[in-house]
Amino acid sequence: SSGINAEWSLRPGGDQGDPGIPGAKGITIDVTYVQSKIYAFHSQRKEPDACPSGMTKIREGYSFLFFDSSTGSKHGIPLTDPGSCMINFNVQPVMECSTDTCEIKGDDTSIWMPIGNFTKGNTISEELPTKELVIIPEDEKTADNQGDLELIKSYLSRCTVCDSPSSVMAIHSFTNNKPSCPNKWEQLWVGYSFAMAVDRAGGVGEQLQGHGSCLKYFTPQISVRCIMSGATGYPTCHFQSQSQKTAYIRANNFESDGKMGTLDENLEESISRCVVCRRIPDIAL
Repeated sequence: SSGINAEWSLRPGGDQGDPGIPGAKGITIDVTYVQSKIYAFHSQRKEPDACPSGMTKIREGYSFLFFDSSTGSKHGIPLTDPGSCMINFNVQPVMECSTDTCEIKGDDTSIWMPIGNFTKGNTISEELPTKELVIIPEDEKTADNQGDLELIKSYLSRCTVCDSPSSVMAIHSFTNNKPSCPNKWEQLWVGYSFAMAVDRAGGVGEQLQGHGSCLKYFTPQISVRCIMSGATGYPTCHFQSQSQKTAYIRANNFESDGKMGTLDENLEESISRCVVCRRIPDIAL
């Protein structure tokens, strides 16, 4: 028995066999479900945009940035996230609760995004209200004083929440040259590289890979501050808050002395340009 095994172990290997029959095609991942993403898209206009082609609309709303409170609580929502698209406008959409009480305080504020599709050459004062606008409770309205709620809402950016079958991203050139989408991606829009908005003690920053960091319209004024108890004792909104700041990514190929007026004809040339791209969904990943 051991001799036979030894004899077999010394024999040389045989010739290479013929190729086998090709196997069956593998299972294809259904990108409709596996790659589905929920995004918010902000129009910076009085009307919400339709979802990009191939996406499904979930809802519409108003463009929300962040809130802060008298106790120091604050929270910002990136514009890419669907939470930044509030179904309804409310001066203070949150209420703070402790172990004993839940309340909304008079100096709690919320920050919203205004429209930004301004006529070129116009000042912000020509496009947005200059005075504080007042919201009168329904039970206190009179024939002569209906308040400014509808006027406020007409100057707020609208938004749409969409279900996308593939990923969306922003690409920034860090120059004033418009970048292009990579292979297997399609362009949704070209815009301006937006980094952060601040008003009073709060703010929200954007992740640069998110499409919320690429605004369709450039405007130095990106926030509207609303407070529960304004100078009149009623809730108010101010479209030209002196404490608001907007941070854009500057273009590295633009030379300046570091300070420019908001009506300077070269201002937009000093801002980095960006492109928002969507992965073409019918391409195998």
